[in-house]
Amino acid sequence: MKKIVLPIIFLTASICFTAEVFAVGGISNTKVIVPSTDTVPKKRIEIEPFVNFLFADDENNKKTYDLGARITYGLLSNIEFGATFLFVTFQDDDLININTNFGNFEPGFGIKWRFLEQQGNDLFSFSLAYEGGVTIPITGSGGKWAFEPLGLILTKNFSEKFSLDSDVVLKFVENESWGIITNHGLGYFITNWLQPVVEIAYNYSNIDNQDNEHVLNVTGGFTTPLTDYATLIIGATKNLVSENTDDTLVITSALTLIF
Repeated sequence: MKKIVLPIIFLTASICFTAEVFAVGGISNTKVIVPSTDTVPKKRIEIEPFVNFLFADDENNKKTYDLGARITYGLLSNIEFGATFLFVTFQDDDLININTNFGNFEPGFGIKWRFLEQQGNDLFSFSLAYEGGVTIPITGSGGKWAFEPLGLILTKNFSEKFSLDSDVVLKFVENESWGIITNHGLGYFITNWLQPVVEIAYNYSNIDNQDNEHVLNVTGGFTTPLTDYATLIIGATKNLVSENTDDTLVITSALTLIF
């Protein structure tokens, strides 16, 4: 009975209570954004360079281009840890034209621990993992510490081709806010080299002395295994609801390499 009730409670709670594209830095995923309970194999390293293009629907037509990378190490067969680094940000809008920022260096570190393994592909079998992390403002005068002390990931493989990943994370930003972030994604391998993905995410931020923020967005994209060691990821995330924050479109491209 617990195996039936737990995933239902998890999914319902995370949808009702949870805005950022990435909740926890440094951990791996098998879709565009949402993480899975899968971990990098023991003693292997996964490197994922990425580029994000953000277009804001505001009075200044802000556009932001981020270049970065994720590096994740398989510590054990069910535990991984890693870091996400943002190297450079290009910002362009109707006021400042182009501004290049190399100084706001805030790496995000994360850990994933799979403590329940799915046994077979029967209807009520699934896997669970803990996720947690911290973002450190190494440089940049406006940087703040951010903590994700408690997060849970659920993965359900309906078959070898069709899978569901969901997560919910509690986040605190130093002297500023707390919030809940959740992501849910479905993926299906229509061929061995193409997995279309649909994801939905919700972010609630309770900000000191400001109106609370609510963001609901949807992501569409795909992953393409190029070889056994390289996977291409492309996706677009569009805000459906943007309360007290800008309406944005984010296009993400990444290349996952395992060594």
